[in-house]
Amino acid sequence: MMSGSRPLDTLFHLVHGVKRQLQSIASSIDEDLAPMHIRVIKIIDRKKLCTAIDIANYLNRDKAQVTRLISTLIKKGLITKQPNKDDKRSQFLVISNEGEDVIKAIAQFDKNIMEIMTRGLEENEIKEFERVAKLMTANLE
Repeated sequence: MMSGSRPLDTLFHLVHGVKRQLQSIASSIDEDLAPMHIRVIKIIDRKKLCTAIDIANYLNRDKAQVTRLISTLIKKGLITKQPNKDDKRSQFLVISNEGEDVIKAIAQFDKNIMEIMTRGLEENEIKEFERVAKLMTANLE
């Protein structure tokens, strides 16, 4: 086991740097978008047939908070709701045409961030980082 808080400090610096980049992405797309809006729209894009409950579970957030995030994305025209034929109480969230443009911009930003973050790293080092980060995340859950 590692002693001291150096690894934890390093992790905080990494998380803070990623958060700054997310804020930069969000504000370049729309001044009123927060990094959490970006995360939500990315989840909707990745998970076809996505509901608000799916997002709340994935982000480990309460449904009210997720509902507010979704409402903002709907008002901005980035996502729409479609009926869920299997469950009349829920609706699927779908990326709109305008939202698709935002998804493309986010993908380009993500690519650029990854290129910057992984500069000077070998593929095996990146894979090892992913493995260790997933293990640490699982340990905290």
